[in-house]
Amino acid sequence: MTRYTGAPDLSLTSAVVAAGGGAKHFSSLALLARLTGPAQGAEVARLTQRFGKANVATFVTTFDRSIHDALKTATAAGVSLPKPPAYLKDGGHLSAALLRAGTMGNGRFDVGYMLEHLVSRNIHVAIMHQLDDDPSVGYQRNAEFHEMLTAVMMDLKSQYGL
Repeated sequence: MTRYTGAPDLSLTSAVVAAGGGAKHFSSLALLARLTGPAQGAEVARLTQRFGKANVATFVTTFDRSIHDALKTATAAGVSLPKPPAYLKDGGHLSAALLRAGTMGNGRFDVGYMLEHLVSRNIHVAIMHQLDDDPSVGYQRNAEFHEMLTAVMMDLKSQYGL
């Protein structure tokens, strides 16, 4: 089952948002820089080689929008994020926590499962429907976003030996 129906890990969510520049200025590129450290250039090059420059640009735009929409939805629902734990400021620790959040009971990683740990199943589904229904994004780009984020997470797993 690729559904996580438990409570979201708001401390981890807070750490992701902080690593990306905060709620008002979130940037997936800033998050990627924190997660990859000095390997950011190599990671962007791998993504570009595998998916193409235009698709990487779309990935960044979709990622940024997803976080902004999720935060807006959560705030409207009365959810507030705690201060992120200090140890999750480290890219390796944050990567490890995200990989754990996305690893299902059978040992398989699923990016949707990870996202549901971060924002809840309900918010994840709502944001995915918004993206699917938006002609500027649509189902295909949303699916590519999930594929590319999975690739990033697998690269981080390899980078940190997790």
